[in-house]
Amino acid sequence: MVSEFDKYADLHDDDELAFAQLVEQYQMVRDDNVNQLDRNEDGTQYIMEYMRNVLAAADALNIETIKEYGMPSRGIIHDNYDNFEFEVQRFVTKVQIRAARRVKVYSVSLDDDAKERIHNLLNEIRGIIQGADIEERKKNSLLSKLALFSADVDRARTRFDNAMLFLLDGAYVVKKYGESLNPINELMKRVSEIMGTAKDAEPETAQLPPPAEQKKLEPPKKQIEGPKYDDYSRSDDIPF
Repeated sequence: MVSEFDKYADLHDDDELAFAQLVEQYQMVRDDNVNQLDRNEDGTQYIMEYMRNVLAAADALNIETIKEYGMPSRGIIHDNYDNFEFEVQRFVTKVQIRAARRVKVYSVSLDDDAKERIHNLLNEIRGIIQGADIEERKKNSLLSKLALFSADVDRARTRFDNAMLFLLDGAYVVKKYGESLNPINELMKRVSEIMGTAKDAEPETAQLPPPAEQKKLEPPKKQIEGPKYDDYSRSDDIPF
């Protein structure tokens, strides 16, 4: 059984991307629940549950544009839901687009020849590490980072983050443990040159623009004479 803590364990470290992840999860739950309703059944409870979860996530992750939106009462929730969902989805889409652009800026497309050459170099590095006289914990850490980098090489675009983690850790280990690991420096330099050459051959990638100033989502208006709950329960369609 998944605990309340475990279901948040894989959230992205970036607050905005974590919020986008959660919104997608809450939308799936909402849609699954609504799709199981009979034609004339009311889905207000699922809308309310979805909005509460989104607002709680926005508060926990400090999403300014969403978190101060007040939860409307059941009687007027449908008056506010469309605008709320539009603003939430607009925010999520902007976050996802910016994340995709960051991936392109901080990654490179490698052809098959470059991938093969890098894998050969990484295999040499792996052999040196496995035969090195270094503490087991550090050896396992290096091999784990190397494995992540190696897996990235086979992707459509090889990201720089795992490569950099390994290169930094590898440089530290070479400096600390000395002569027997010196060949790793030359091998890592050759890996960097292959990736650098491939990146230089790509079209110039535009700089990411600074985040636009976010307009806060307006809280729901107070009800003067809003729709009654029964109005929706008698409707042929769920009003959203």
